[in-house]
Amino acid sequence: MQLPKIPFVVLDTETTGFVPKVNRVIEYAHMVFRDGEQVDEYDELVSVPVDIPDVVQIITRIRPDALTGKKPFEEHQSAIEKGIGDDTIIVGQNIMFDIRMLKGEGLDLSDRPWIDTSMLASLVFPELESYSLGYVSRVLELNHAPVHRALGDVRATMELLGKCWERLLELPQDMVMDIKATMNKSSEGYTKLFDALPTGNATSRPAWIQMPTPKKFPGMTRTVPLHKPAVGIVDMIEESLDPMMLQSIIDAAAKDTSTVHWVAVKNLTTMAKRLQLSDEVRVLQPPFLLLDAEAADTLRAKKSYSADEATLVTKLDWYEPKVFEDAPIHGEERSVWNGKLTCTETSKTYTDQFTNLPSVILLDHRQLLAFVADPEHAAHGALNSDAHIIIDDASMLEDTANKAYGHYCSLNDLRAAASDHEGLTKFTDLLQIWLEKTRNEQDVRFLAHSDLTAPDADALRSLLSGLLEDTTLPPQTHKHLEAAMRSIEEEALTRITWIETRQDGNQYMHSVPESVAELMKEDLYDKYPVTMLVPPKNAQLLQEAVHRSAKIALNTAVQRVQDPIEISFPEEMRGSTIVSDPPDGKTIVLAGSRRVIEEYFVKYTEDLEARGITLICQSFSGGVNRMQAEFLAAAEPAVWVLTPWTFEGISLPPGTVDHLIIDALPFDNPSQPVFSKRAEHFDNAFIGYSMPRLLQRLFRLLRTYRRIAKGSADVTVIDNRIKEKRYGKGVQNFMEM
Repeated sequence: MQLPKIPFVVLDTETTGFVPKVNRVIEYAHMVFRDGEQVDEYDELVSVPVDIPDVVQIITRIRPDALTGKKPFEEHQSAIEKGIGDDTIIVGQNIMFDIRMLKGEGLDLSDRPWIDTSMLASLVFPELESYSLGYVSRVLELNHAPVHRALGDVRATMELLGKCWERLLELPQDMVMDIKATMNKSSEGYTKLFDALPTGNATSRPAWIQMPTPKKFPGMTRTVPLHKPAVGIVDMIEESLDPMMLQSIIDAAAKDTSTVHWVAVKNLTTMAKRLQLSDEVRVLQPPFLLLDAEAADTLRAKKSYSADEATLVTKLDWYEPKVFEDAPIHGEERSVWNGKLTCTETSKTYTDQFTNLPSVILLDHRQLLAFVADPEHAAHGALNSDAHIIIDDASMLEDTANKAYGHYCSLNDLRAAASDHEGLTKFTDLLQIWLEKTRNEQDVRFLAHSDLTAPDADALRSLLSGLLEDTTLPPQTHKHLEAAMRSIEEEALTRITWIETRQDGNQYMHSVPESVAELMKEDLYDKYPVTMLVPPKNAQLLQEAVHRSAKIALNTAVQRVQDPIEISFPEEMRGSTIVSDPPDGKTIVLAGSRRVIEEYFVKYTEDLEARGITLICQSFSGGVNRMQAEFLAAAEPAVWVLTPWTFEGISLPPGTVDHLIIDALPFDNPSQPVFSKRAEHFDNAFIGYSMPRLLQRLFRLLRTYRRIAKGSADVTVIDNRIKEKRYGKGVQNFMEM
């Protein structure tokens, strides 16, 4: 294995949590390298005056008694500093976390040059599904022992650096010179690393610089009799569980050249990967996924880069993406993309998509609603009352309409956009202070009259007004600022407006109309021929998406194909029994809450691991991409526990899963901001709003499972409410239908 011939230290910490000073370092390890050779190693447990959470004990296998008699961190610090030296580059997997935690212990390495191996891996291993150390170690066969212990992580990180370096050595001379020029404008760590990269002997770009080709869904389509309804009557087609149903509808639309069919889907990126699309179908990318070429040139022309900007510029040069999915964009590069590089509705790259349209346009719900709501939108040159609008997954239309008609501002995206602008940085800092003060330690808080009429809110609006008049700011930044203004203006009190702090610490502002159904009736149903794909027996149950006064008609020409799945409703089975003793094959368990998932993780991880069984738990096994990748790579038997809401968005290959266990019926959380306000529209919110949304979600869960299940797969529903509640029999009948 080859390593860069520069002095560097690979380090890692194990901690009691994620917040510096509040949470503490309980283990530290490092390995120091000079001229490609190891010269020092350090590995010690650390005593702390706080409890070790159960979850951390399971992840690290570090028990409180293991720290008995160990020295506190301050007594290790001198030896650590001596071992590290003062000329080494700090290297680690997601290294900024370790640097922040060490600073909380009194060891400040924040001014030292650093390299993040997860970001480096995303640059040169585009084929990987995840860049978590556990997954990368498995796929690249790194020495990662012991897992989730500091020295084991250090060994694996060192070997990952070596793997990345070996790929960088394959670059030809012109690419080496280009990346050196880019990294010389970046942080000191990346500058030193790439300065050490020798001139390559290769004459062509490496074959690994390409994104993997997505796998299409195999299957047989059927002939669908498609017709365009009259304006003002919403045509309802009942969906089946057949994964090829949308493909069949698109194929039928492509053959009908008498009109343009606008097919709107919930998740455009996933659908575009999954479907077989002919030349008669154009994928209309939303502006936030499209790269604005002028914005990219502006970023390239900067005199200096942040580390995330430098790696992203390199990916723009290497992978030449037109849309977000065309490059392995990772970590905080996403905020740079969102804050500086995306198109807007007026960008030429975006509006060029509306010229010379074929017979079928595939787009997402949000774009469609943006078109119909804005008569000045570029789409109106192509979208007229003769077009046929087909809305797939209409049971999700209310939720996507909230985003299309609402306003959403991410503090992280604002901060990424503010990196070179003093006024915007000041505003972002003040906004964060206001958010912290206003939320008063609540994760979700509705904004009240007293919040938006207070002097500090008025001061924020004044700063915002000035920034919105700043013509030097790019259009992407203006869009974020407009969303911020819509969330803190006094008119926001007429909408459902709230602030949110998520588990990862990111903060958001939301402002959503009280009723999207009224807006869609006016903008969509009363102006265009509309066909909607809805779950069985739900045509009359979409009141918050299809206004009560709208006319609907059930389309019986398109027959719903029966596609049965074996579903059982045992009375005595428990989720804990299945997780602790899983069946053969691969099992997905849908748990009702993160609290339940944590209980399963703490109780069963060690025992299952000792038996060679993989247990993957949401919130404790990384993000969705990492969990998907590890579930695919795991030997059987394997169990993945996650919430139903996360399960709806997963993307696994067909024939992956043997068993689906629904541990709890996935009702909406009654405290969710939009749900709680919209429930007030109903005399009986449970019957009129909560139950229909439950049935629609259950249908989507079964449809998702049908797409990824093996032919002999089964579904087991073990929520006692099926037998104990009056509504349980109706739920069972719907699922068996």
